[in-house]
Amino acid sequence: MPESSPQCQSQSQSQSPLVSVLIPVFNGAKYLAATIESVLAQEGVATEIILVDDGSTDGSVEVARAFEPRVRLVCRPHSGLAATRNAALREARGNFIAHLDNDDLLTPGSLQVRLARLLADPQLDIVAGHQQSFFSEDMDPEVRSRLQIPETPQPGHLAGVAVIRSRVFEQLGGLDESFRSFGDFDWFLRATERGFRIEVLPDVVLRRRVHGANMSLTRKAEADLERARILKASLDRRRARSQKGPS
Repeated sequence: MPESSPQCQSQSQSQSPLVSVLIPVFNGAKYLAATIESVLAQEGVATEIILVDDGSTDGSVEVARAFEPRVRLVCRPHSGLAATRNAALREARGNFIAHLDNDDLLTPGSLQVRLARLLADPQLDIVAGHQQSFFSEDMDPEVRSRLQIPETPQPGHLAGVAVIRSRVFEQLGGLDESFRSFGDFDWFLRATERGFRIEVLPDVVLRRRVHGANMSLTRKAEADLERARILKASLDRRRARSQKGPS
């Protein structure tokens, strides 16, 4: 059953094939409108935008409400990023799923190019692309001078860069909520280990905004530890399967 209240939700018309774009937000009002607009600007694809607010106190809900009914808004108490992504998944009605962080931007044609590849090959489960990082225009110059970002597009894993058949989540389940920051990375590794077919396109499908308050920057030590935990867990699973041998 959806975890929402009638006051904080509006319905969007379902179409087929439908891509559910899932946006978790926690105190992300500053860039949220631009993120939503980058989805609304997508052409050639039927979309529903599901935005789950994770107990924001900064006006994020008001920003989202300005886009209703084009955005379906769900409000819930603060419970963390992975739990918020999972809540959005439970609301999704599309046969295809795309996660998107509340401060990033889809490039023009981003959804169409990935969906077209999935429709062309029914055996493909996940189609991803590349992301291009950029410094936000309002970033403090002093903070910016201390940071480095890749100059060339980089392949991504889940949030923003991948369009995924909903059947993959039905078989694999949602994100592991014990991972505070990188549950999507863990999910992608588990999908890879299970043998789901993944293709990475050369197209830049996401512009990743670096603004100095990104979770991976503000809690870098914690983020590095979590990535290490996720990689170790993946290695342990692979070793266990290798020792077990074919069933």
